[in-house]
Amino acid sequence: MVHSSNTLTTFLAPVLTPHGRLLLAHVEDAPPLSPDLAERLQAAFARGHGHGLLQLGAAEVQTAMPPAFMYWREFSGRYVVTLCALPDLEAGRALSPIPPPAREDLDSFASAAPSMTGAEYLTASVLDTLWTDVDAAFRLELSQSKVSVQDFLKRK
Repeated sequence: MVHSSNTLTTFLAPVLTPHGRLLLAHVEDAPPLSPDLAERLQAAFARGHGHGLLQLGAAEVQTAMPPAFMYWREFSGRYVVTLCALPDLEAGRALSPIPPPAREDLDSFASAAPSMTGAEYLTASVLDTLWTDVDAAFRLELSQSKVSVQDFLKRK
């Protein structure tokens, strides 16, 4: 964090590990994030990358952010769109797992990654696993919220 003329700037970036884990790390040459956004992302990613991605795709849809975060927001936003398109979404809270996009779509998405630490580890298989982790995070947060899916997404 850097203090400059009454503002607090945080330099965070998404980093993909060789094992396919998406972390939030302090990176000195990263584009700065607003303190509020940095705080929300740190809290979400502290729970795991599925929760961090869910935060990006469900709660930060209108938030201005650097390209690497926009990439991950687009990915997790696809999960939210797929979820919202399910028939009978509110019929019951026992939803089946949300299947990931087709392999070709994941391949295309992986090849479109912006410059970021760990981009060389990004594959369709990694994206498939991350999708599953977003789904698990959604299910956990939904069950903890004790509200409907629509209310949960509105509160995000």
